[in-house]
Amino acid sequence: MAKPAVLEELRASGLKRVTANEPMSRHTTWRIGGPADYFGIAETAESLARAATMATRLSMPWLVLGGGSNILVSDQGIAGLVILNRIKTLDVTPEPGGATVEAGSGVFFARLAHFTAKRGYAGLEWGVAIPGTVGAGVVNNAGAHHGDVQKALLKAEVINARGDTQVLEPSALGFTYRKSALKHSGEQPVRQTASVVTRCWFRVRVDTERSALSVIERLQAQRLETQPITEASAGSTFKNPDSDSAGRLIEAAGLKGTVQGRAEISAKHANFIVNRGNASAADVIELMRRAREVVLDRFGVCLEPEIQLVGRWAAGLETLLGQAANC
Repeated sequence: MAKPAVLEELRASGLKRVTANEPMSRHTTWRIGGPADYFGIAETAESLARAATMATRLSMPWLVLGGGSNILVSDQGIAGLVILNRIKTLDVTPEPGGATVEAGSGVFFARLAHFTAKRGYAGLEWGVAIPGTVGAGVVNNAGAHHGDVQKALLKAEVINARGDTQVLEPSALGFTYRKSALKHSGEQPVRQTASVVTRCWFRVRVDTERSALSVIERLQAQRLETQPITEASAGSTFKNPDSDSAGRLIEAAGLKGTVQGRAEISAKHANFIVNRGNASAADVIELMRRAREVVLDRFGVCLEPEIQLVGRWAAGLETLLGQAANC
């Protein structure tokens, strides 16, 4: 049961719309997920830091949520505090040959791509294909169409649960494929030294050919044609293995269109699992398990999940879906 004193302290931290037992299905692109014990919206870095500091002082697990893509929240919900990041500042500083763009970590990547292109700059067009926010993009080294955060980022500001601020260059962020040193499991109690992204700076170049907007339009049309972007999903379910694609392997295994409960391996793109209405996290997990098992059996390839499991999961489940022993 939620404690009124905790709710009042969260409101005093500056969080907006503070609630208890907030359904995470309202805040994830999969439209799946049980309730978070406590929930609030951060519109400033200061309110985010104060809320995280308070949760740490109370030994309460906390999680910062961006656009709600790339995660699967347990049907049993999330223990502790979920802070929805809506730090949406955007600014551009012209420089010779280009500009530096400053973005709040709650800005959606697609908006950032449009923002720079409309002002005559190129270099972030690939971001239109990223369904999440800038902050989550840094944590996950998001990328598409031969571009990614690691290549475009100048620096990122992070704040830890003590309220300490650091500005880090890409070399300090430990980027690998779809991962950074900032990535951690959302359900584990966050360490005192754990940090969250609050602001980012990107380098863009002058769009001398005035082609950035047309590239964005082309990429959007391509996504609409090849991916189920109008349906509820989390984006790509599995990482692409070396020299192949997860979608091709799952389709070649004959699993395209496979249904479990109200979830389905998309008939449009096999690396997407879509929610056909009231799907459960358990439905999605079963489809993931089946896809990994069949692809491993037929092709000897172990698919590694790109999505992150968040919430109250049964012991051992993350191992099963991560680098499992049978891979």
